[in-house]
Amino acid sequence: MRILYQLTSPMEKTVLGPAEVERRREFLRVRAAPGVDVEVWSLADGPASIESAYEAALVVPELTRAVLRAREEGFAAVIVGCFSDPGLDALRELVDIPVIGPGSSAVHLAAQLGTRFSIISPLGGGDGRVAARLRALGVADKFASVRGIGMSVLDLARDREAVLERVTEVARAAAREDGADVFVLGCMSMGFVGVTDEVQKRLELPIVNPVVAALKTAEAVVAMGLSHSKAAYPVPPKLEVTR
Repeated sequence: MRILYQLTSPMEKTVLGPAEVERRREFLRVRAAPGVDVEVWSLADGPASIESAYEAALVVPELTRAVLRAREEGFAAVIVGCFSDPGLDALRELVDIPVIGPGSSAVHLAAQLGTRFSIISPLGGGDGRVAARLRALGVADKFASVRGIGMSVLDLARDREAVLERVTEVARAAAREDGADVFVLGCMSMGFVGVTDEVQKRLELPIVNPVVAALKTAEAVVAMGLSHSKAAYPVPPKLEVTR
């Protein structure tokens, strides 16, 4: 089984560089099931990180090209490497292989593990838009809060100890003040830092890592012979004409 983890930035060209791409590839491969090969691709162009709806929209054209290429090269599934799942509906219209959104994978898993979950994000804010997105995903009744740790996406990869301390502190506050009993890391860079197990031990409460949630969702869907419904995500008429 070959799974593509498609980054949503030209990471090899950013300050993080090829070494970070390779580190993320190894992170995924260590956690993949036996017989699963995970590849990681950067985008050819786009913003260095996604921290707004505008930046999320900018990457969609590049993602469409990457997903089509992945299908042509025989990948069994594609993971869109951003918690906001940019362009997910459009990408599912283009191909018949599963296209997995880490944000939706993580919150659906969190909804099964407790009564109320909080999302721990890099900068926080946007509660109204997060709540609207969770209503669309059908899990809004279990949403407690979204809280930021006060770090940018690019800073997350540079300071593991700061991420560990801030995630622990913010999660404790969400449990105490918002009634959260499950937590979701609301950023892929936060997931790749590798603090999930330590925070979970400190809090003795479930911490859902969107990187791993997306990987395991992709593995399960492919292993079960499933993909997204083409009744829900039909091939666009204009694309159908060109085939």
